[in-house]
Amino acid sequence: MQASHAHGTTPVSVAPTRVTPVARLAVTPCRSAMHPAIYKLAVLNWAMLLVVFWVTFFVSANALFMVVVGTFYALVFFGVPFIMSRMAPKCDASPLSLDAFVRGRFDTFCGSVSGFDALLQVILVPFALSIGGMVIGYIIHSARIANGG
Repeated sequence: MQASHAHGTTPVSVAPTRVTPVARLAVTPCRSAMHPAIYKLAVLNWAMLLVVFWVTFFVSANALFMVVVGTFYALVFFGVPFIMSRMAPKCDASPLSLDAFVRGRFDTFCGSVSGFDALLQVILVPFALSIGGMVIGYIIHSARIANGG
């Protein structure tokens, strides 16, 4: 028995599917995706940038107010994820050493990269900003000395 189809469409046959009960999910060993030392290096670089701001703009009350606001924002930005990570259940898996992580492979959404490349992707921007902040701070302090103040 053939059904008629309007406007030249072709019929689509759908095979019957079998409904099976949901299988129990296997628990995989819990291991941190990124080595904790990499996060510490990133936070250290951001802290270094804030220290440069504090030292550079300590003489100006208006600029210092903005540095205080930026410092408070940084504390919230890094503090909330830190506190939330402490709320998660602890894993029993032994972490890799930083050297083993850097030499190994790291899975990302777009594919696998070396651990060193993952380290560079996390650290490069805050490190470059810290170096740039130091250079700008040096220039500002040199200009103040040159102007006698």
